[in-house]
Amino acid sequence: MSLLSSPQGTPERVWSLVAGLSALGGTSPRGPYDDLLNPGFERDGGEVKAKSALAADAHNAALSLGLVETARDQVSLCAPAPTDFAAFADLLHDRLAGLEADDADTAILEGYAWIVAESDRQGGVEWIYQTGRDAFADQANSGLSGKEMNTTRLPAWRRWLAFLGLGVTMPHDRNAPDFPSPAARMFRELERSGLSAGTQLGAGEFVSLLARRMPYLDRGRLFNQACQRISHATSGARLSPLLSSALRDLHDDQSIRLVPSGDAAERVRLTADASHPIDAFTTVILFPGGPA
Repeated sequence: MSLLSSPQGTPERVWSLVAGLSALGGTSPRGPYDDLLNPGFERDGGEVKAKSALAADAHNAALSLGLVETARDQVSLCAPAPTDFAAFADLLHDRLAGLEADDADTAILEGYAWIVAESDRQGGVEWIYQTGRDAFADQANSGLSGKEMNTTRLPAWRRWLAFLGLGVTMPHDRNAPDFPSPAARMFRELERSGLSAGTQLGAGEFVSLLARRMPYLDRGRLFNQACQRISHATSGARLSPLLSSALRDLHDDQSIRLVPSGDAAERVRLTADASHPIDAFTTVILFPGGPA
């Protein structure tokens, strides 16, 4: 049982289940609990229910994430529910980032680390849109501990990545894979770091902070593991295309300021982008315009 083996257990359904169970006091008999996601409706004098798989997959996903527990015919929350959908994403990001290596749900962020590492090896993300679904799933397994990925599980995986703030839906083509940008999650993690607006960090210190909070990015535990699995030697001084793009995005919207001046020995280079003026930085200023 895992998130990827419960494809109808979408983030929205799992959140509805958790929030509904919280509204019931945190525990409920299984019948009312199942009705939270499959309440049914009246038609032609009879009750109609949606597919039972919707509630079953949401329940299995919640179990896999350690959000609920069952005892006899009762289901209970394992901890108080987050206050809102954004806090729910934070909670699940922390849980997924901290999983033990043998947990089936490590495939979510291990797979993302593989995308970052493979994009670093290929020097960009174009390969994602040039690879068919079958080939993409096969390649993804090279960055995972087992053969967890297949074409059936790809949509569920991408939904969870988008929910976590690690992917952006391509507006021009609904069939295209999401663009794997970590910018939204990076902004959220910087907010949650407790550092105040105007804080200045050296380039190396800043990248290390990201690696701790987002271990699937450059220098992080999962990123290093993915690089080993695909036999890719990273450039210690140059950041990956995905991280470079996200940093430029946050710089452009003034969430951070990348300062290029300073001692060249402390400089961290970005993947080349002729359309952007920043190609390296020595210091990062957080939230330069004040509190977000």
